[in-house]
Amino acid sequence: MKKIIYLLVVVLIYSCGSSDGPGDNVPNENPVLTSITISSSNGNQLDLFGTNTTTLNATGKDQTGKTIGITGTLNWSSNNGIVSVDNNGLATGQEVGNSIVTASAGSISAIFVLSVVDTEPQSGTFVYVSDAAQFATGPWKIVRYDENGQNAMTFIDDDLAWPQDILFLEDQGQVLISNLSSNKINRYDASTGNLIGSFAAGISGPTRMKIGADNLLYVLQWEGNGLVRRYQLDGTFVDQFTNVGVTRSIGLDWDSMGNLYVSSFDGASVRKFDSNGNDLGLFVTSGLQGPTNIWFDENDNLFVNDWTGNKVIQFDSDGNLVGDFISSGLSQPEGVDFFPNGDFLIGSGGTAQMRMYDSNGVFLKNLVSAGAGGLVRPNAVRIREIQ
Repeated sequence: MKKIIYLLVVVLIYSCGSSDGPGDNVPNENPVLTSITISSSNGNQLDLFGTNTTTLNATGKDQTGKTIGITGTLNWSSNNGIVSVDNNGLATGQEVGNSIVTASAGSISAIFVLSVVDTEPQSGTFVYVSDAAQFATGPWKIVRYDENGQNAMTFIDDDLAWPQDILFLEDQGQVLISNLSSNKINRYDASTGNLIGSFAAGISGPTRMKIGADNLLYVLQWEGNGLVRRYQLDGTFVDQFTNVGVTRSIGLDWDSMGNLYVSSFDGASVRKFDSNGNDLGLFVTSGLQGPTNIWFDENDNLFVNDWTGNKVIQFDSDGNLVGDFISSGLSQPEGVDFFPNGDFLIGSGGTAQMRMYDSNGVFLKNLVSAGAGGLVRPNAVRIREIQ
């Protein structure tokens, strides 16, 4: 009997002995607040048009990492007027931008960054960029920036399939997105970016789109017969406008006489058609490696984004090579659009930037810096003025 009692005493002493391992269950009798963690009920983005508030919650931790209550006064503050926050941690967006909210108790504090967007801006200039990402595999999106290339937000990411171009129908309150992989053009709400439905289908890899002088939509095809297709602005198919196909067609524009020009990426050329769609032969046959977008100036000089050559090349009104218009700084140039003052944007796909130039081709700045807004590979851009 004495042996049994002795053994029990030994076990009891061992189990109550000291331990410096992670399994130590001795309670901390003097918890001290050493850190604060902030969480949000609605994520870290507020929308002036939608969910414009979020409740921020502060959780305290002691010196052992255990959750403890925060005693005393918990103070909330914001570093600017973009977000307001009350004593209960209710944060409200006031204007577009980013704000740092701080929760503090005594000398212990933590921060939480909130981004405020406006999915339906009432006015201003905005830049919409198509992101081809990993080409045929995505993930694809249309990103919207303000006129300074800031406050990025994903405007569209629904039902995209290697998007190629962006075209706003302002009188209809819609925006069209051409999708190479799904062979269709989709309609979206121009304010919210919500999918409305299909504009046109059965197109062999639609790429660029432009509205002509006849108020019809001209659409290029990457695959199939390579003919230029025309549609009414309600999506009704009109005809195949051209009588000769252009393989891997991905750039179009008109000269001052109404002649249509279409670039061929794999043909490294630009073909000319008259105002009735009749073939007038190759306009540019040399000097290009892999052309994408093309455009004319007021003197009928032709400018070509050479995706493979990483530059912009200029030709005169007869198709003769003038030289490099932009010779450095671009990588896989694709997509172009113009500000009212003549400055223009080009997507630099290889560097994930939107580069800005003046009318003489002089580099001004990266309007959208590399990767801003999650941008991976820009391939189309549209500048939009909302009044």
